[in-house]
Amino acid sequence: MKRLRIIGIIAKKEVTDALRNSLFVTLAFFLLLLVGVSILVASFAFQSQVAQYHAALSQLSPDQLKSIVLAAPAYYPLQMLRGTIEYLEIIGAIIALVLGYLAIAKEKGSNTSRLLLVRPVTRGSFIGGKLLGASIILIALVLGIGVFSVAAVTFVGHVAFSASELMKLGLVLMYTYGYLLFFFCFSAALALLVPNLPRALMLAFSLWLVFVLIIPQIGDTMDPDNQVPGGFFAHLHMTQDGQTAVINQFRRYENFRNALEVSSVEKHYERLTFATLGIKTTYNDKSLGFIMHDKWPDLLVLLVFLMGSIVLAYLSARPSRIMAASP
Repeated sequence: MKRLRIIGIIAKKEVTDALRNSLFVTLAFFLLLLVGVSILVASFAFQSQVAQYHAALSQLSPDQLKSIVLAAPAYYPLQMLRGTIEYLEIIGAIIALVLGYLAIAKEKGSNTSRLLLVRPVTRGSFIGGKLLGASIILIALVLGIGVFSVAAVTFVGHVAFSASELMKLGLVLMYTYGYLLFFFCFSAALALLVPNLPRALMLAFSLWLVFVLIIPQIGDTMDPDNQVPGGFFAHLHMTQDGQTAVINQFRRYENFRNALEVSSVEKHYERLTFATLGIKTTYNDKSLGFIMHDKWPDLLVLLVFLMGSIVLAYLSARPSRIMAASP
């Protein structure tokens, strides 16, 4: 019970410090603003397609309406959250990195880490409190964005979510929490391992830049299917078997490109969320069971990244290292 109380005290301090930090509040507000703008743009784009569809219908005579079939624009509300996911991948990761760095830097900067270590605070309690506080902050952030997204799509897009769509969105929010917690633990571990705090922050952002922006962008650029709007293979009306046959002719190239992508936790998160939300159109109208059967490797790798970062943060929080690194 005493250990749980200590964890609770540290977690409460983390939440209070985050809410008082102007940088965190500014980034969170900026993220919410971008999410809102992306949903508005997607909603207006769909409404424009609907208007063009009705305008085309109005120009057809009754006889033409009998012989010409115009397909109404397909509406998948979860697809409108693509911008939300992309902003969470980048800005959400930055927020988590900043939180992880501040969770350690503020202790070292004020020298409270020395005070903590003379108290009956174990390494597990120290990291546990930090993780609990970060979890409360990140879950609140993710849930806030989820509720805001549903409200925006409902009132701007004028469509209600089905129970299945809400369940898929709930899973995506869970994946997002795990993705952001990975960056929190990773940044906190670097702040513990590197004695120089500014250098630790620069290293964290450098690795973020490589694995969140550079490597995924290289992988996307090397994918020929991404070079044509709507997909290269879809443009050629090629079947799945035909696509597989073409890719098999360039197996070494494809393996190298895929190896680049899978080295990034961001790519696994993107593949998992895009499939669940139906942003990857081949997963539209598919059940959760079908999606999970196809995407469990990405979920597994995401969990491995997360557990590895938690273990790294725990192993890095040795009292001798904290004391030696404190100013």
